[in-house]
Amino acid sequence: MPAAYWEEAYRLRSYEVDFQNRLRLSALFHFMQETASNQIERQGVGIEVLRSDNLAWVLSRLLIVMDRCPGWGEEILVKTWPRGIARLFALRDFLITGRQGEVLDRATSNWLLVDLTTRRPKRLEEVFKRMPIDPGNHALERRLEKLPPLESTEEALSVRAAYQQIDLNRHVNNAHYVDWILDSFPLEWHQRFHLAGLQINFLAETRFGEMLTICRERTGERESFSQGIEGRKDDGKTLAFQARLDWRKDPVIS
Repeated sequence: MPAAYWEEAYRLRSYEVDFQNRLRLSALFHFMQETASNQIERQGVGIEVLRSDNLAWVLSRLLIVMDRCPGWGEEILVKTWPRGIARLFALRDFLITGRQGEVLDRATSNWLLVDLTTRRPKRLEEVFKRMPIDPGNHALERRLEKLPPLESTEEALSVRAAYQQIDLNRHVNNAHYVDWILDSFPLEWHQRFHLAGLQINFLAETRFGEMLTICRERTGERESFSQGIEGRKDDGKTLAFQARLDWRKDPVIS
C-alpha cells in the first residue's frame, strides 16, 4: 500500500449497532476519526505533537454515502488518505469495505488545523510537507460546499452538551452531533426509513453546558428524499452545524 494510505480493521461489537442490527453512524465516525488519527500520528503530525504547538485538527465538513450498513460481528476495513489542500482545508477521503472487499461506504472530508487559544485556523503548507498525499484518488467525486439555509423548519430536539460529549479539544466531538441528529427522529421513523447519505458542516463549536436546538426541514415522505437539519445555539441565530440527510424507504420493515 502506498505511503499516502492507511487502513485499519474493526470488528463490530453489539453496542456499535442499532435495534435493526445496523452499524451506528456515530460509531462509523469514531472509526474514521481513529483511523485518520493513527495515520497522522505515524506521519509526525498527530495529537501530541500538535498540542505541544497549541494546535489541533478539527473536522469542518464531511459527506458520506452509504451503500450497505454492516451488522454485529462483521469485520470492516477503513481506508483513508490525504488528498491535499484547498485554501485552509485539509482534504481527506475514506473508503469502507467489507471482508470480501465490497464497498460499504465512501466519504470525503475537510479538516482545519486550529490554534487552541485563538480558535482560528492556521495555514497547512508546513504540515503537509510531512504528509504523503494522493490528489488524484477520490472516494467521492463531489466538492464539499456550503449548505443553503433552511426556510420551513420545526423544532425536533433540545440538547445540552455534557461530559460524555466533550473531547480532548474541550468541545463536542463530531460523532455526537450525528447521535443528536438521529435522536431527533422517533423510533417509528427509523423503522420506515434508513439513512443513505449525510453531509454535515460544522460552523461553530459547542462547549460544555451549552444548549442546542435541533431543527429540521419539513418534508414529505417518499421512496427517497433529502432533508435539511441544523443545530441552533441559545441566541437563536448562531448555527453550530448544518446537515443534509438522504433518506430511503426501508425495504425490510414497513
